[in-house]
Amino acid sequence: MSIPKADNLIMLVEDDKIVARLLSHTLMQRGFNVDVATNGRQAIDNLDTNQLPNLVLLDIILPLADGFEVLTQIRSRKGWKKVPIIMLTSKTQELNVVRAFESGANDYVTKPFQLGELMVRINRLLN
Repeated sequence: MSIPKADNLIMLVEDDKIVARLLSHTLMQRGFNVDVATNGRQAIDNLDTNQLPNLVLLDIILPLADGFEVLTQIRSRKGWKKVPIIMLTSKTQELNVVRAFESGANDYVTKPFQLGELMVRINRLLN
């Protein structure tokens, strides 16, 4: 049984309330619905819901389970294998970038980020 995609749904996994609020507001202004998880465990638990997002924005530094664990859980689930994932993190070291791509991320954006550039990257992966 395949999980149906929700219309214009973005799953945002971000523990920084200011960043989560800014991204949620910006994405909703552009017509997206946003499902926010504030820690890695909540994000993993949300994978079993019946709404498949069109894209995931995923921080690495998260409480309860880090972004790499969330990424691994996402890619291990059948219906989630093709959902685009953008890592959005302050971790700039090459080993983290390589690990993210090797684990199945589609893009990697470092904080601080430019909203315009992030939106272009999101649109590129959705089209």
